[in-house]
Amino acid sequence: MSASNKPAPNLTPQISTSAERKLSKLQQEFNHKTEQIELLKKEITTRRESINLAQKRIEKELRPIILQQLDKRVELAHLLDQAFPLPIFSIREKLKISALIENITFDLISNYERRDMIELHDRYAEYTYAERNAFEAEEENETIADEEPRIEDTFDDLDDFERIQAQLDREREQREQEKQNRQKNRKTKAQREKEAKAKAELSNISKASRRVYTELAKQLHPDKERDETKRAWKEEAMKRVTQAYHHDDFFELLRLQMEFMQEQGQPLDTLQDEQLQYYIKILTDQLEELKAEFQTIATGPDAGFYTRFCGTPKQMDHKFKSAKEDLTKELEQLKQNVRTLQDDPQMIRVVLK
Repeated sequence: MSASNKPAPNLTPQISTSAERKLSKLQQEFNHKTEQIELLKKEITTRRESINLAQKRIEKELRPIILQQLDKRVELAHLLDQAFPLPIFSIREKLKISALIENITFDLISNYERRDMIELHDRYAEYTYAERNAFEAEEENETIADEEPRIEDTFDDLDDFERIQAQLDREREQREQEKQNRQKNRKTKAQREKEAKAKAELSNISKASRRVYTELAKQLHPDKERDETKRAWKEEAMKRVTQAYHHDDFFELLRLQMEFMQEQGQPLDTLQDEQLQYYIKILTDQLEELKAEFQTIATGPDAGFYTRFCGTPKQMDHKFKSAKEDLTKELEQLKQNVRTLQDDPQMIRVVLK
């Protein structure tokens, strides 16, 4: 494939101009938005790739040690169970052994799905595992009920006068609620105009996005290309364009448009102000979505995982080395405890401390 037939490199859509002519405010804003989006996209991609890599490394490097730990904890729970009836332990010590068995088995069941430990857990726990789950579900339902207070429809415990008064109060509350709803739904002329303007802007934005897609589709239509090499390249490029359009990734559409405009000798500074305004609006919306996505990664459910295991390759190596050392240390301690209890059950007193 010749140099001219090779796909153009990925570029950040930027408007450039000659030294004699400065960029307009709209052009500067366009460049600023595209720079921000490019940086956020890279950071989000880097973090997601880091999280995926860390998850694979956990399965390969840490999971085998964790599974060995689980086996030893199961063995430890059974050893404690065997030692519990021995007369060498005081009532206080037996209470501690019982609590330890309950804690170990509950963690194994709830966090590691070791349902084979339910029977042992229920033998020592005040409430069975099923009962604990039922209590938690009931508390959750009560919380939901508390958050949604209702006006009761029955007044069976009241006398006639109180019943009538309660009914009147209820009707008054309903009327007040309906009034508030009407006020809430009533829109001023300014609000309606604002909504109409926003709707029109969205329509213009959609048209602008379709315009870019249509222009690129015309340029890349593979059916009109006779050269097999160019045809294959156009088919692949068209896939990228269609994917970007269907994912509302206007930034990627602009990136692709820039590649083809540059190939045809049409720089982005030929874009009209009206078109630029539409583009900036779309880029602003996409930037906000990317910020929200990054915020979710930075503070959401994966935030703790990222802090503990992810980062640059060097940081990840250090974190995994540290985690592996800690897990191995814990495993050796568990092995030692199991060996000790197998040799001398009285050493449970040491474990209890």
